[in-house]
Amino acid sequence: MKFIKVFALFTLIQAAAWAGAHMYQNQHRETILIVADTSYAMKPKFPAMQEWIDNYQAKARYKNLLIGTDKAMLGDLAELKSKTVIFRTSFGSMTAESLARYADTPAKQKILLSDGKAQVNGWEIIKF
Repeated sequence: MKFIKVFALFTLIQAAAWAGAHMYQNQHRETILIVADTSYAMKPKFPAMQEWIDNYQAKARYKNLLIGTDKAMLGDLAELKSKTVIFRTSFGSMTAESLARYADTPAKQKILLSDGKAQVNGWEIIKF
């Protein structure tokens, strides 16, 4: 009987710790900015980029994911009606200056999905 009581106590402590960690992580979400290069040269890579975004979103449990392109900020990824809006148009070329609009974004991590030609300080570049 003593074994059952000790086991129940440890199970209760574990459940309480898990619930507390879950509540804390939900209330203190980390913001991550993902910017997709939608230049015309990247158009053949759009399906691979979309797959990368889907996989990243599936793994990002306690994170706020902001999504944008080199042309415009789109907003919270979870609130988009469709992810196809990310790759709706492709024109022009991306430059480091086109990313300047994201300088004031309160994101802890900034990820650029591109071909790696533009090297920008403070950005993690995922090459396609």
